[in-house]
Amino acid sequence: MTGNRHLEMTVHTDDTVTVTNKHGTQLTVDLNGILGLSPLELLLAALGSCSAVDFALLMRKQRDPVEPLRIEVDGDKEDMRMQWLRVTYHLSGEPDPIKVERARSKTANDLCTVSRTLSDGCPVEHVIADGAAGVPG
Repeated sequence: MTGNRHLEMTVHTDDTVTVTNKHGTQLTVDLNGILGLSPLELLLAALGSCSAVDFALLMRKQRDPVEPLRIEVDGDKEDMRMQWLRVTYHLSGEPDPIKVERARSKTANDLCTVSRTLSDGCPVEHVIADGAAGVPG
C-alpha cells in the first residue's frame, strides 16, 4: 500500500530514532524524552501544532489575529493508550468570542487532520518488508 505521506526512520543503539522527511529535514526521537521528544510527546506535539496553525490562520482570515498564540496539550495515559487529550488555547489580546469559537470548532471538527484522525480513529498496519532478513520475498 502506498500513501501520499512518507517518513523514514532509523533506530540507533542509544534508543533514539532519526526521522527524515522527503525534504531531508531530520528530527531526533528519544524513547526517554531526553535527547529529543518521546514518541508520545510527538503525538501531542502533532495535535497541538496542527491545531495552533489552523486556529491562527482562521483568526487571521477573520481579521482578528491572536499571535503570539500559546497552545498546551494535556492527556492521560492508562492501559497503554491515551484515554483523553485536551488542547488549550491561550489567546493574546481580546479577540471576538464568536470568532474564537468559530475558529476553535472549525479547527477541531474540520481542519486539523491530526485531531480528526485521533477523534475518528484510523486503521494502522504493521508489515515486514519483502526480502527483509528471514522474510520470504
